[in-house]
Amino acid sequence: NNKLPSLTDRRSDIMDGPKIRVKLTVKCKDLVADNAEKVYHPIVIVKSKQTKDGEYEEIGRTEIIGKTVEKEDVVEFMTKTIVDYHFEAKTYLQINLLQHPGGKTSEEPKPVSWLECTVGQVVSARGKQYEKPLAGRIEGGVYGSMIVFAEEIKGRENESIQLTLKGANILNKDGVMNKSDPFVIMKRTREDGTVEELHKTEYIKNTETPEWEMFEEPLLKLCNGDLRAKIRIEVWDYDKMSKNDEIGYVETCVQELLEVDKLQLIDYKEGRSLDPGQLVIAKAELLPRVRTPTFLDYVQGGMEITLSVAVDFTASNAAAKNPRSLHYIKGEGSNDYQKALTSVGEVLIEYDSDKKVEALGFGGSPYGTRLCSHCFALAGPEQFEVEGMAGLMTAYEAAVNSTRMSGPTNFHQVIEKAEAKARAQGDENYHVLLIITDGAISDKTETAKAIVKASDAPLSIIIVGVGKADFGKMQKLDGDDAALKDNKGNSAERDIVQFVPLREFEGNALELSKAVLKELPDQVLAHKCKKKIKPKRWDFELPDKDWFAESGSRELSLGPDPLGILGFLNAEPNPEEEAMEEEE
Repeated sequence: NNKLPSLTDRRSDIMDGPKIRVKLTVKCKDLVADNAEKVYHPIVIVKSKQTKDGEYEEIGRTEIIGKTVEKEDVVEFMTKTIVDYHFEAKTYLQINLLQHPGGKTSEEPKPVSWLECTVGQVVSARGKQYEKPLAGRIEGGVYGSMIVFAEEIKGRENESIQLTLKGANILNKDGVMNKSDPFVIMKRTREDGTVEELHKTEYIKNTETPEWEMFEEPLLKLCNGDLRAKIRIEVWDYDKMSKNDEIGYVETCVQELLEVDKLQLIDYKEGRSLDPGQLVIAKAELLPRVRTPTFLDYVQGGMEITLSVAVDFTASNAAAKNPRSLHYIKGEGSNDYQKALTSVGEVLIEYDSDKKVEALGFGGSPYGTRLCSHCFALAGPEQFEVEGMAGLMTAYEAAVNSTRMSGPTNFHQVIEKAEAKARAQGDENYHVLLIITDGAISDKTETAKAIVKASDAPLSIIIVGVGKADFGKMQKLDGDDAALKDNKGNSAERDIVQFVPLREFEGNALELSKAVLKELPDQVLAHKCKKKIKPKRWDFELPDKDWFAESGSRELSLGPDPLGILGFLNAEPNPEEEAMEEEE
């Protein structure tokens, strides 16, 4: 059966792709309402949508803070919002701050300010927190800032934290001749408002610098598996003959205990200026130590995903001024090349801090020359990088107007350039090459060699076919699932290539981005596993075995080839066919 899979066949597979559940925590600071008024009894309502032009729908709301918020207050909402994170598609968020100005929480809250972003922006934020100014009704008004934390929801049934706590300059509660006998109590407030004691240490006699014995507590008991759930740590003075005296306390969370060395204790009596001392975190370690990393562990550890695009300017596209040309730009509408650039580029650029894109062309004669180039800069001679999506689209339009369509369709030079960029960035980061083409390649031997050579680099290659060409020709030659080999019999080390025909998605940009990007997280993990690379700021050890295959992800082989691109590349050269391609 040589028939290409239909959109319906594809969609069921796409929508069943892997997803990651993420828990969002919201914090606000410097809050004011319109005209610098105070914010009364605030609440946050989170809304989401799947497309830019869609309607926002509520997905969660926090508790109401039962007080008037002063500008200098930092407000953290305890109720979390759960969202589904799909790397391959943008999920838009609108996080709204509302208030009850009359203090009557039974009434509907009134809007104050809001923040709009995407889930991708939040999870890829450096330092694991996304902070931006709030917007409001008054354009240019100052409303404060919102900080959003994203934490991947993982099964924590078998996880625990090992802690060693010390005290520094602990306040003396036992008079001039003695010092306090300090001990620690850890507590948390349940959802029903009741307080639960989690752990109590031994007391240390007569000291300002106690060091308590190391202890271990399950995360489910300590914080119900939520690393940002509030925990209260109290330091007390033990008294054998009378009631124990509280010295001070601090409100923290497991995540903070893992990140800081010391916490300042707060006097348990408000209004006093006494310094109760400091709580020193001598050791904080999550167990077990050996873990299998996830794609989000690498993203939140600071992995950059950079992008190169390569656009086909061969003669089969037809001259750009011809209304039938695949490069014809129709006023406000988008041609197929623009649709592919936007669908893929808008998703990937969120994972690159400097938002620079390498913009390439091939198969055309650029800058008014008559010499065909198979790797040239869209923006102008040697101007390979452009600024963001706006710069990419501007460079593409300029190249369409200044490039003469030529040929043949050769891929290997743009692949080699992308490979060099990927290796220069290092294995800690990852690079994606998006090739958009209207027909079958002419340099299949060189392309196969380039892909095999690049298969151990931090690189993925996405090929989008545009137009009405018979892409089934690739399938016809060989449609099995064999790994790609070059002309010397060397096999690719892992799956780095994916081919998708644009026409299968009927102009649906969301479905296209899902189809071409859903494999990318697994390709990243396969590379990290093979190179034994840990996520940055990740305090665990990697398994000794092949953890990528063991985790249930796709195997390291190239796997099924439904469109037959590997069969096409692996096929023995046919001199008559190659001569016909050159003539075309």
